[in-house]
Formats: sequence, structure tokens, C-alpha cells
Amino acid sequence: MRVLKPIVIGVLLLALVAVGWIVRGLMPGGQPGGSKGMAAMAGRGAAPQVVVAKVQEASLKPPSKYVGHVEAIQDAELYAQVSGTIKKVHFKEGAMVNQGDLLYTIDPDRYRAKVELNEATLAQAKASLAAAKANLESVEAQLTYAEQYFKRLSNAGKRSVVQADVDKAKSAVRQFKAAQQESKAKIEQLKAQVKSSEANLTVARIDLDYTQVRSPISGRIGKAEVTAGDYVSPGAVMMARVVQVDPVRVRFAISDRDYLDLLKISKREGIEAIKARLQLPNGDFFQGDGALDFVGNRMNLNTGTIVLRLRYDNAGGELVPNSYVRVFMETPNTARSVVLPQEAIMTDQKGEYVYVVSAKGVAQQRYVKLGDSVEGKRIVNSGLKAGETVVVQGLQRVRPGQPVKAAKTAATSGREGRQS
Repeated sequence: MRVLKPIVIGVLLLALVAVGWIVRGLMPGGQPGGSKGMAAMAGRGAAPQVVVAKVQEASLKPPSKYVGHVEAIQDAELYAQVSGTIKKVHFKEGAMVNQGDLLYTIDPDRYRAKVELNEATLAQAKASLAAAKANLESVEAQLTYAEQYFKRLSNAGKRSVVQADVDKAKSAVRQFKAAQQESKAKIEQLKAQVKSSEANLTVARIDLDYTQVRSPISGRIGKAEVTAGDYVSPGAVMMARVVQVDPVRVRFAISDRDYLDLLKISKREGIEAIKARLQLPNGDFFQGDGALDFVGNRMNLNTGTIVLRLRYDNAGGELVPNSYVRVFMETPNTARSVVLPQEAIMTDQKGEYVYVVSAKGVAQQRYVKLGDSVEGKRIVNSGLKAGETVVVQGLQRVRPGQPVKAAKTAATSGREGRQS
């Protein structure tokens, strides 16, 4: 037992030294690490710094949204007008072509020969007509002489002429009159033949022109459905399709109620007060304003809608015929709504809420009912009033009922927004 006493005394001394070091660490004059721990413990209760914004009223109205169908104003299917073998294809598939550009050549040799044959036939008919007219002039000259001779014989005394000569002169007049009528009939016949030859020549020339298939419109041409060496005939096979891509139309349907609202605005403020924006399938907005091109003249009985068409310049080709886009119809609106910055909104299982900062700087959780989104802001249907202050940044550090310190106030705008 006596041997153990020094050991016990040593343990007690070590314990006292450890307690001393602990107490020194807790004293104000202790080690720096101790003061940092105290400061950290004290910092947990400090008011967090946040960015706040005032809830405002603004003249905002979300645009009406519709599904639009892009349509080509002109769409031409190419068919052969004459029969023959394709001699050459002059276009590149998918390329832009202009009205009048040569697209196909059908072998023209047979049609060129028909033109030459009809030219010869017409020339012959014209020559025959000229000869018939000359013959008529000769007959009429002889008839005039015969009539004058018969008149002299008839006026002479009976003793100075022989009756046989008078009868012969009279017969000659009758013969020349008959020849005159025959020549006139021949001329009319030849005139008809000339017209027929001219018509045949016109048709032959048209057929020859049809051997060169040209684009009827400007646009983008698709696949070549026939190629060199293929035989084509009128209306048998579509050779290619040309689709106009600039400008284009966007067709969509609106409800009878929306139509009456738009009609009222257009009468009050002019049609230019109504703006239409297009959202492309990739989410981008089309850069360009549309012009109202068509309004239907009756409602659809089944859907209660009416068709509108907007015309857009499409030099960049973003609007592709037969594709779908979203149409946003924006109209002026004087009714003011309470709006809230989008970044102030948080969500939990109960719904959407914000932190409202009271006049004493205390953050209170408040659930709100929100409407559409416009330019990064949400329309507030209920739960907030204009002039209240909400936290927009630093939300993760805020707890309900906790004091907060507003580091700065976020800039807000009450200007009328546009959907983006």
C-alpha cells in the first residue's frame, strides 16, 4: 500500500494540469483557438444577409397561346405536258430555284420536226391563198370587160349588131360571174386553211416549248422523281415538287371569345396593336413580325373556333412548311396585376411560398397562388399585396420567424413584359 501512494499522487497531478489547460482555453486571455470557437458559436444566432425586392403592380397580360401550322403560300407539283424521254436534269435536289429556271429537258427532236412541218404547211396555204386572190382579180377584170361589151351591144341599134353576138356576150358575162363566185369561195377555203395551219403551228410550238420543263414559282425544289433516260407522259408521274419558302403563312385557330376580344382591340387601337410572336420547335423565338393575311368567315361548329393566317418573311428559312410552331398573341392591357420576381418563389409539399420581410426585419413564410409567367415574373393571384417586401436572394439561409438583414434591394421593373 505504501508503494502505491507515489503513483496515486502522480495521477492526481496530471489530472490537475489537464483541468488547468482546459480552463485557460476558456478564459478570455487563453489561446486564439478558444476565442474563435466562441465567435463561431455566437455567429450561429446572427441575422443572415439577404437581397429583398418590393412586390409591385404592373400592366402585364400573358399572351394567348396557340398551336400554329406553317404553310407554303405556293406549292407546285411538276408534271410533263408532252410525252418523251428525259434528256437532261438541270437542277440539284434540295436547291433553291427561281421562277422560269430550266429544270428538265425532254427530247425535243420529234416536236421540232412537227414545228417545221407545220411551218411548211402554213407557207403552202398562204401561197395558195395569194394565187387564188390573183386569179380572182383576173376573173373580175375579165368580167368587167365582158359586162362593158355586152352593154355596148345592147345599146346599139338592132340593124347594126347580130343577135348571136349579143347572146354570146351575155353568156360570157354569166360565165365570168360564176368564175368570180368560185374564186371567192376558193379564197375563203384557203383562208380557213391558213388559220388551221397557223393553229397547228402554234400547238406544235407549244409542245416544243413543253420539252423544256421550267419552274412555275420560286422556292426550294425537292427530290428528282424522274431522271435522264426515263420516259414521261402528260399527268402520269410527278417529276418534282417546288415549295415556296419565303414568305410563308402560319395558320392557327382561335376561340370565338378570343376572336371577339381581338376584334374589339383592333377597332379601338388598330390592328397593329396586336402582335404575334412565334416559338420554334427548338424553343427559340422567330425574329420577325407577322402580318394578318387571312381571317375565316365562319366559326367551326364542332370546335367553336375560327381560322387566322399570318404572313411572315422567311429569308433565313427557320419556318419550314408543314412544321408546327407556338403562336403567342400579345395585346395591350390596362388592367394592373401584382407581380413577383421568379427567383423569390420556393416550393414544398404544400405548394409555392415566399419569405415576406416585416417592418421589423423578420422573415415570415407565406404561401401564395400564382398565375402565368411573364418576363421572369409571376402574376400573383392571391397571398401578396403590392408594396410588401420579399426575399429574392439568400433564401437558403432564411428560416421562418428569423430576423434578416437586407444587404441591398433588387431592382424591379413594372414595365409591360413579353413572353420569353
